Amino acid sequence: MKFFARSSAAATDLAADVNLDRRVQPDRRQSATNIWGAFPRAGQRMRDRRTTDHRRPYFVDRFSTSMFIIILLLIFASLVDAVLTIQLIEAGASEVNPLMQQLLEYGVMCFLIGKYVLTVAGLPLLLIFKNYYLFGTRFRVGHLLPAAVLLYVVLISYQLVLMHKYVA
Repeated sequence: MKFFARSSAAATDLAADVNLDRRVQPDRRQSATNIWGAFPRAGQRMRDRRTTDHRRPYFVDRFSTSMFIIILLLIFASLVDAVLTIQLIEAGASEVNPLMQQLLEYGVMCFLIGKYVLTVAGLPLLLIFKNYYLFGTRFRVGHLLPAAVLLYVVLISYQLVLMHKYVA
């Protein structure tokens, strides 16, 4: 019994020595934290590090270029939708969304600003939680963003058909 206790203690000491030897950078805890340390220039983590973490929610420091493009497309599509909606209303159509109808009653600029703010307000939250799985399924929150862009493409296509019908 003593043999096993000694060998495991020796193995633990050996593992500790190996871990100390692998450290390349000096220990960051030895010096005071810089006041600007809370605002890093660029994070490093873009995805989960281990395959065992793949099915668990995680946060990242940086986002991919494709996610940035999706966000830009979503904002652009929202603004195109707003402009087409205004043109359709001027051509005789009516706004179905009661909140947007209320904003239209305050004026076109209020409508455009309201549409933009309502679109952009939820994006940071969706980006932060983009790696969370919804309702225990394989569907992540991040999948909502491309789906929203696709829905906007369908809506804009429908509005263009209506424009052809009302304007022509």
